[in-house]
Amino acid sequence: MISYSPRSIRSQLSVMTVCLLLILAALSYWSAHMYGNRAARLSYDRLMAGAALQVAESIGIQDGEVIVDLPQAAFETLSLATDDRVFYAITTAAGDHITGYEKLPKFDPHTGKLTQLNGRRELSPQFFDAYYSNEPVRFVIVNRVLNDVGITLEVQIQIGQTRRASNALSADISWRVLQFVTFFSVLALVLIMFGIWMLLRPLNQLNIALSERSHVDLSPLDLQVPLEVEPLLKTINHFMEQLAATLDRLKRFTGEAAHQIRTPLAGLKSQAQNALEEHDPLLREQQLKRVVECSDLLSGTVRQMLNQAKLAYRFQSEMFSSIRLDSLIKEVCRDVAVAALRSDVEVVYLSAVEIYVDGDEFALKQMIRNILENAIKYSPRGGLVAVDLVVCSAPKGKVSAVLQVSDSGPGIPENERSHVFEQFYRSPNNKRSGSGLGLSIAREVAEHHHAKLELKDNQPHGLIVEIYFEGRLVK
Repeated sequence: MISYSPRSIRSQLSVMTVCLLLILAALSYWSAHMYGNRAARLSYDRLMAGAALQVAESIGIQDGEVIVDLPQAAFETLSLATDDRVFYAITTAAGDHITGYEKLPKFDPHTGKLTQLNGRRELSPQFFDAYYSNEPVRFVIVNRVLNDVGITLEVQIQIGQTRRASNALSADISWRVLQFVTFFSVLALVLIMFGIWMLLRPLNQLNIALSERSHVDLSPLDLQVPLEVEPLLKTINHFMEQLAATLDRLKRFTGEAAHQIRTPLAGLKSQAQNALEEHDPLLREQQLKRVVECSDLLSGTVRQMLNQAKLAYRFQSEMFSSIRLDSLIKEVCRDVAVAALRSDVEVVYLSAVEIYVDGDEFALKQMIRNILENAIKYSPRGGLVAVDLVVCSAPKGKVSAVLQVSDSGPGIPENERSHVFEQFYRSPNNKRSGSGLGLSIAREVAEHHHAKLELKDNQPHGLIVEIYFEGRLVK
């Protein structure tokens, strides 16, 4: 049974495309946001580092006292960020306050992270983040060693700046990147949707071509499609060819079946009317016998047609099972034994082979029955129908079983053997009544089981029907 997805290929591709673009856009925005933060921080860090180094260069020692001459240029550079506040402090290494803001936050190695531009301690700016005056502040520290006669003093310059301008620059970079990513995501989505429409266009054309066709038009579709859709088109055309062939066979079969049924019915009616009008008891008895013969012929034809219809259904619906072929043949021989006795024909099963084959038990029974009934019908009174099952070796270690049914009837001429498997075929030299479906059904069953059916001459006269199966011996 075929299950149908509630979503179309177009919707599934669209959802996957949107999800992929959203993921890529999110990753792009996150990467750009991180880059913006780093770029903004690095820019302002360099400004603060330059200011701190300028301040460090302005510090000296004279007569044992530290002299500080703060350069205005250093703070003017930092004042370019009008929304930010700047803090500074100069202390000794021991922590003694020299000038600037008192009690500025110190770096806490347990909670903070120190960023250093190079590995030197002296005049190497170091950065850390802290809170001061109830807002986040970025600090830079620069150490310098002052030397004088008999005096060596290490001082520390600390400058801090609030992060408003840095955050604004980071936000501006992120916003511009977001606009860029959004624009190109929408553009990519439009282009991809157009590409999906173009790729699915052959399927839409195929759908239109099928929906606009007449229900009686089973000719192959002639469309220019991509290589990926070509197998589907070939499959549809192959299916339509098979359907057209099946309908054609059904049409011919129906017409031939109507003819085959109409003929016995007309004969039956004619013989029955003649019997009603006939006053001679002997002639009436002969006419009633013909009525019985016509009824038997009609009954046999209808039975074979029903069997063929049932087999056609089973060929499409039934799975093969393991079947004991020799037991099945014996069972059919017993079933036809009564009809053989009425015709004074002996049916003999000669084989002692036990073998299994994979197949449909009902279909195999119909095939064997039709072959045996044909052999009995065409054998003369006192004749013999021999049934044998022979095992032969086959390639790749497999076993080939050959069912042989031989009779002592008139046989089939060589030039007619290619026609006897046609539906309703009857030899012009055959004067016996029949439906003309027996061997046709046998051939269909054999082909369905991948078996080979052959007709051979039986010496001195008669016919041998051989069917080659692939099987396995009973262990």
